[in-house]
Amino acid sequence: MTERESSEASAPGQQLYYLGLAAVVLVILIAGWLLFRSDSPAPEPEPMPPVELVPLPDAEPYVPDPIEPQPLTEIIPVLPPEAVTSEPPVEALPEPDPEPKPELPALNESDAEVSQALLQLPWQPGLAGLFVREDMLRRLVVLTDNVSRGQISSDHLVFTTPEQPFAVRRQDEQLTLDPAGFRRYEPYLTLLESVPVSTQVALLRHYQPLLDEAFAELGYPDKPFKQRLLQAIDYLLAQPVVDGVFELELPSVMYHFAEPHIEAMSDVQKQLIRIGPDNQRRLNQHLQRLKTELSHQQNSN
Repeated sequence: MTERESSEASAPGQQLYYLGLAAVVLVILIAGWLLFRSDSPAPEPEPMPPVELVPLPDAEPYVPDPIEPQPLTEIIPVLPPEAVTSEPPVEALPEPDPEPKPELPALNESDAEVSQALLQLPWQPGLAGLFVREDMLRRLVVLTDNVSRGQISSDHLVFTTPEQPFAVRRQDEQLTLDPAGFRRYEPYLTLLESVPVSTQVALLRHYQPLLDEAFAELGYPDKPFKQRLLQAIDYLLAQPVVDGVFELELPSVMYHFAEPHIEAMSDVQKQLIRIGPDNQRRLNQHLQRLKTELSHQQNSN
């Protein structure tokens, strides 16, 4: 037989062999599937033989070896001298320059500024016109110096004179001081009382250099004006409040007190009688507050 004929003759036999082998494998798979499917009861496991437990010998509890504490030592690295740097010193901040005080005008040219500063204060409306606005600081200094000695000069008044005339009561030939005339001095007291004393003192303190200059012109170059102002206030407060009927006489064009001991009083004492006892008490209250404020500022300086 040729090689081709031999191959064709063996082919059917090989096909039968492979078909038989596939049938055997198929039977085994079907049997395995039937044996291990889920709805079939699982075979009971065979019991395991009991295990005999052997007790262990008693063991002592474990205790760790004690550890002795070691002292802590701080390791400070030693740096070479060239590595040590010092911080630059902190420079102190320069103190701010004090605010410059406003320059004051010359004493001879101070009326305009003093008048404006004075009129800006909250005086009783309509009463600020009672101030004399000529040579204001010098008038105040001279009047204060005179009052401290009990004198009054009509050439150096700080206020204008009252518009109402001096009031006299006539009964037959007797002349007496009319108490109705006390009312002409009430506007001046209302004017002084309408501005806080602290505000008045602040204005005096602002112009203190010019007041000291004017006071030096009177012959007191080494004394502050504030000292003389306090002396004048003390003189006024020391005068008793006198009430009663005061007889007058008219030897010439000016009225005089008929009682010699009253006429012999100082100009200031007689003027306090002319303003009336109630007005004098109001004046004393204002002067006492003024003195307290001046003394407080003097002690704080």
